[in-house]
Amino acid sequence: MNDAYEEHLFDASDVCRNCLRRIRVERVDPVRSGMGVEYESHMTRHDRHTEVDYGPAESVTDQQGTFCTHCGTESAFDRIWDDVDFSDPELPLGEERFRDLAKNAMRALEAKGVSIDRHAFATAALSNWDDHRPVDECLGAATEHAIVVAAMGSGEQAVTL
Repeated sequence: MNDAYEEHLFDASDVCRNCLRRIRVERVDPVRSGMGVEYESHMTRHDRHTEVDYGPAESVTDQQGTFCTHCGTESAFDRIWDDVDFSDPELPLGEERFRDLAKNAMRALEAKGVSIDRHAFATAALSNWDDHRPVDECLGAATEHAIVVAAMGSGEQAVTL
């Protein structure tokens, strides 16, 4: 797996590992300390991409959780699919689901301020997908490639996945 993909998406606590949507955002709040005002930054749930609901737990006090509204996972590090889900022709996921993950990955990277070339990302992701590589490997290679191309100054281009 690639370092940029791991850092910004796969191992990030603000991105759902299952659907690659941002589920936490940084909030900056003023904090009074003495005579001046300081600002404190912390992560909080993304209002549109998460919901607070009740789920199964060992005790009643632990039943409330924050869930991703798109895929239903409670933790940013949960994943309910496997690479086999994408390659099995009997399952309805396949290429359409991979394209959704690629779109979400691009949006999450851009929301985090990472400069990527969208065309390079899409081309690299789909090329690796056509070579039957694992999903994380495809998106990792695409992330690295898109960052390098953006750094070289080719500019962003609109892409339809």
